[in-house]
Amino acid sequence: MSKLFPSEVLANFASNLKFDDIPIDVINRITDLYVDWAGSALSGKGHRAISILERFAETMGPKSGPCQILTSRKTSSPFFATLLNAAASHISEQDDVHNGSVFHPATIVFPAALAIAQNQRCSGQDFLPLA
Repeated sequence: MSKLFPSEVLANFASNLKFDDIPIDVINRITDLYVDWAGSALSGKGHRAISILERFAETMGPKSGPCQILTSRKTSSPFFATLLNAAASHISEQDDVHNGSVFHPATIVFPAALAIAQNQRCSGQDFLPLA
């Protein structure tokens, strides 16, 4: 049997994970991190860089779509909503941080996850089940 790469192990774990297997403490922590990220994203509203990206999305993207841009409440494609929401959450950088890597995982994970959920028309409970 060949040795699996770490990415294969992670992909297998993620693809077989069932919601009921996730400990309640993890669900609660995810909820806290999401709320923290959303506040950080909203703090980007009105910032010059975000205004520029909003105009870019309006010019280059669709006139509307299934995904919300949090700072403007307009809708667009998953791509442009992810772009704007991720950029906005980097403005104040008050979101989560992993000190060992100096990395803000929420700014990468939550904008894409939110866009996927909205594009798939998931309910809020499906996207972020509250414990």
